[in-house]
Amino acid sequence: MSSADDSVDLSAGAVAAVVRVHADRVHDAVRRLGCDQATSVRVVEQAAQELVDAAARRSTSVTDPVGWFYARARTLGRGSQSDEDSLPVGGGVLGGDDAQVRLAEALEARPARDRAALLLRDSYQLPLASVATVLGTDTASAAEVVGTARLAFLPALTHRPSPTPPHHVPTAELVALAEGGVPPAQVAGARRHVQGCERCAAVVDAQERARRMLSALTVVALPDADRERILADVERRADELLPPTPPPDEEEVITYVDEPRRPYSLSLMALGLLLAVAAGLGLGALLNRDGGITSLGSTDPVPLVTPAPVLTARPPGTPSPTASPSPRVFEVTPSPTPSPTATPTPTVTATDVPLSLALDPASGPRDSEITVTGQGWTPGANVVVRFMNQVGGQAGATVTAVVDEAGSFVLTIVAHDDGNLPGQHDVVADDGTHQATATFTITP
Repeated sequence: MSSADDSVDLSAGAVAAVVRVHADRVHDAVRRLGCDQATSVRVVEQAAQELVDAAARRSTSVTDPVGWFYARARTLGRGSQSDEDSLPVGGGVLGGDDAQVRLAEALEARPARDRAALLLRDSYQLPLASVATVLGTDTASAAEVVGTARLAFLPALTHRPSPTPPHHVPTAELVALAEGGVPPAQVAGARRHVQGCERCAAVVDAQERARRMLSALTVVALPDADRERILADVERRADELLPPTPPPDEEEVITYVDEPRRPYSLSLMALGLLLAVAAGLGLGALLNRDGGITSLGSTDPVPLVTPAPVLTARPPGTPSPTASPSPRVFEVTPSPTPSPTATPTPTVTATDVPLSLALDPASGPRDSEITVTGQGWTPGANVVVRFMNQVGGQAGATVTAVVDEAGSFVLTIVAHDDGNLPGQHDVVADDGTHQATATFTITP
């Protein structure tokens, strides 16, 4: 039997975590297919158990456990749809909230493929690769579906037509710009084009508005007792059939992204500075030997070629005055060998500091305040900092800071996750050119 790619983590802990993080949203997706409550719980449980079994077989179909879980549940759900009139609006949206009802009705008006793409990407905030797995396509095609579906969805809520893509830039790249947080090398050309093209900028803005609206859609969670039972059964089965999860590395959690390459490291520059100081001290000792320095009236003096320090004469024991008179300049008589030129002292600028992002504290309960410190950023740039959820989507606050002249910024962001999920969450900083990520762990 063929096996899955070894790069995919199919350990007991990893597979159980997929179910733990996504069970509620998978349940919501099944409800929106038209399944009643009892059927939806059964579908989530069956899909979760089948995910463990497929991972144990190392099936080649489990290249993306998250996408596999959603895809299998949707397949099971489509075969178990109910015609009951008691199903709430939207196949799972709780009644009583007019805004939620409007969102659900606008979503249900779209074709099934568009509806699935919008739910998965914008409401559940799945990675694009997982959306592609559920849709049965590649990531570029999945991005095309998402971008087109957003523009078709928006008029149902705004009652105004969406802008028509001019096809100057591939839709997948406009989708990436609308979502933000993309490595700049992938969309640098598109970003520059959109800044000067009103039509493409309008498309990006419309997609971003649709994404924000869909992210507010209520997720109908599993009943607490059913969730706890399903998770316990999945964890027990995963421990029996799958390899154990390796212990986490003790490496530093800060990750530098898109750090510019420099011809010299800071340690090499420091060594050069020390060598320059040593050369200066050696030159002073050489010039003072055997009365080598004479006063200003000496014959045919040769001035020092070093552009750096000017020597001043002061009686011993006299403190340095606040405002010194014009200094007395000493000159050096010619020597048999030319005076060496002192090495210029290297200067360290903001761009020589490695791009970094640090969090204080690095862990804590949900809604903790985190102090975010960045160094090595472009002075004057606007840095957008986002708190992400465990599947790569934005979970909470967004804060913007302006980088100071030293290339640094400090701000405070709240560790808020709408899904109320403990564990590691990324804090992503992006100034449009550079990006850095640090990890904050929400404790139970």
